[in-house]
Amino acid sequence: MRLSATESELFEGLRDIPVIDAHEHLVPEAARIARNVDFFVLFSHYCSADLASAGMSPDTYRRLQDDEDMPPEEKWRLFEPHYPMIRYGSYARPARIWLKDVLGFDDLTGANCREVSERLQEANCVGLYQRVLRDRCHIESALVDNSEHHTEYDMDLLRPLWRITDFAFGHSVRAYLAAEKPGALDGYLDWVCARGEELRQVGTFGLKLISFPYSRPVMDEAEAVFEALQSPEREAQLTWTDRTPLLAAVCDRALELARRHSLTVAVHSGVWGDFRDSHPCHLIPLAMAHPDVRFDLFHLGMPFVREAVLVGKMFPNVSLNLCWNAVVSPELTVRVLDECLDMVPLNNLIAFGADYRIAVEKVHGHLVMAKECVARALAKRIDRGQMDVAEAAAIARLWLYDNPVAVYNLHREGWARRR
Repeated sequence: MRLSATESELFEGLRDIPVIDAHEHLVPEAARIARNVDFFVLFSHYCSADLASAGMSPDTYRRLQDDEDMPPEEKWRLFEPHYPMIRYGSYARPARIWLKDVLGFDDLTGANCREVSERLQEANCVGLYQRVLRDRCHIESALVDNSEHHTEYDMDLLRPLWRITDFAFGHSVRAYLAAEKPGALDGYLDWVCARGEELRQVGTFGLKLISFPYSRPVMDEAEAVFEALQSPEREAQLTWTDRTPLLAAVCDRALELARRHSLTVAVHSGVWGDFRDSHPCHLIPLAMAHPDVRFDLFHLGMPFVREAVLVGKMFPNVSLNLCWNAVVSPELTVRVLDECLDMVPLNNLIAFGADYRIAVEKVHGHLVMAKECVARALAKRIDRGQMDVAEAAAIARLWLYDNPVAVYNLHREGWARRR
């Protein structure tokens, strides 16, 4: 991207600063390097939405992602018709940044798809995360939401969150019953909290839930959901809204654990699926019911960004996290950062989280895009005479590093910041 002189000066100043990646779903490195990878790893994850909209069938996407033995040329044959339709989209740009910055290719083509694949696989070995996250991106720690692998991470680099939304689904209820626990809701809630305490003791740095229409739980309603979840057949009849009485009961118990141990609660809102179900304003009654708990509102509820900004402005226990935003819409992210400067205290905003699961390489490109957004928003203020370059650089460091350290208490337990 061609930046203005002021934007370029700011962006270059951010190139080597330390960063906290405030949201990931990365699998442990051992699980990633056990896979054979090819060029399509760069176009997996969120590109799936654009590829589907461009006409790629679910079966084709599955083959491209999961068939580790398919030759790169065959994958290119399946991918090529759709690539021009997504090539300029922001979901694809992190892949193109890696191709350019690391592999030296201006773009992916049929002529280079094999070499790209071979070089990606060659690098897919022990130390991959260190090389990508620490050495290239200067990421000191990343917060990871991946419940399946909670205790398998290098805790110095990847800090796990405890996903409490899972406990409103049948797999958790049935796991509880399979452990020969009492079949009543009270016992289940005690078990949930005991699980949370176990994970806290081995390194959980926060909780994770989805914004939902919270109200004080009615225990009879929560009990009815708990009983329905014991049967897969009955669970299949439940909507997301049907589960909320149980989720409210789980939240009230889990958030008491968060309050006692100063654990921040990350809250997904907005973009993905039926984004109406996770409107950022759903957080308001939960934040009011738990004023001593810190909530970190993810994705600015995109597309409901102005509502999310007002939640962050009006509620002192809510911070705003722009994880994922820079690749959903860089232009909207720049505009909302500009508005946040008017409306939100500087210490209440986190500017980056890449939000990937398998394609760790794309963290680099996403971070480049996030820094561009920060530089572009702050450059507007410099050019209008509202701040100077040094002040803007200090704000950028707050958003990319100091604020996530403070919001998630990453300095605790002897964790030292390396400047």
